[in-house]
Amino acid sequence: MRRHWERAPARLALSKPVLPPQATFRNVIAACAPFRFGTRFRMLPDVRFHVEDGQLTGPGTLLPGEEDSSAGDYLRRAAGRLDGQDFELSIEQPFLLDFALWDATRGLLQGLLERVGVPVLPVGCELLLGRARRPPPDLARRGHHALLLLVLHGTLRVRVWEDAEGEVFELRPGELLHVPSSHSHRLESLDDCLALRLGIPVQGGASTDAVRDVLLSMLEGRLEHDERVPYLPFTAAGQRVPFLEQTAETLHALTRDPDLPRALRIVWARRVSACALEPAPAPANPEPLRDDQRVRGRLQGNLIRLKEREGPWIWALHGHAFAGLGGTCGRRLLTSLEEAGPHSVASLCGLAKRGAARAELRAVLNRLHQLRGLEVVTGEEG
Repeated sequence: MRRHWERAPARLALSKPVLPPQATFRNVIAACAPFRFGTRFRMLPDVRFHVEDGQLTGPGTLLPGEEDSSAGDYLRRAAGRLDGQDFELSIEQPFLLDFALWDATRGLLQGLLERVGVPVLPVGCELLLGRARRPPPDLARRGHHALLLLVLHGTLRVRVWEDAEGEVFELRPGELLHVPSSHSHRLESLDDCLALRLGIPVQGGASTDAVRDVLLSMLEGRLEHDERVPYLPFTAAGQRVPFLEQTAETLHALTRDPDLPRALRIVWARRVSACALEPAPAPANPEPLRDDQRVRGRLQGNLIRLKEREGPWIWALHGHAFAGLGGTCGRRLLTSLEEAGPHSVASLCGLAKRGAARAELRAVLNRLHQLRGLEVVTGEEG
């Protein structure tokens, strides 16, 4: 893939399935559930239902539901209600509520990004489900994004072109297609089709956008908010506008704030640990670990650690950052977790000699457990 990356379209046959079709379809049902009761705005996963004449803003029960046993069953039902016309369901960030599918997709990206680099901005992720020989024009190209297309069910015809020259690919389950950012593409479902599309940012100036997003997030936390309607009063020419001046002064001060470099490093640690597949699913909410429990590490080389000049290390796992451990204690913990195990929680906490250090280590263990980096071993093995 590295030989073709951003140079030419390339098809690759995967050695094993990345996403199980049935589990992926059950995830589609869960993502669509709130949208069956009306349009939802500013919500992820975001669900859109396109027909030949445009987008249906209230598709209701045209969306998949518990009455559909499989993707094929759903597509037949929807086609019957639409009198056979083309339709396509697109779900943005579909795996936000399903860690297993999100992690499988992150794993697909990991091998590639280790070779070509992690993008500065998040990766776009869409599931496409439908029967569409004439897809909506707004889905034809993602500017400044290289694309990966993976078919889970059915057959997808992809027309790819740059300038006047082009190629046609027919993808079946288990096949992956790379489309460089310089190429346009058009999708046609030759039959019932379920496919994953990943958009990887490749724009050279994207670093500025990443820094801007962090600054705006910090700015929002510094400014006071009230319930007034956000309209500025009419002012005569040359008259000062205090609200705008305050915002500009605060933003300028933030560019020299000593917290800005750390904030940028935290964002980067999260992004690398998620392979830029953001937002990441929320942490789990398990009970705090007990000393008598036995655990096994599930880090698999995915833990990102950044050393700070002052303060705790930045650790990040599966798209979430937290205060980690440095020095001998941190190395001992990671060495233990990389072993086959399992290890008792008490023995892991014993890697720290002092009471305060043990409390810090226990907090890190609980955070790793929440982020699915530890597995509690039960039964005979435990």
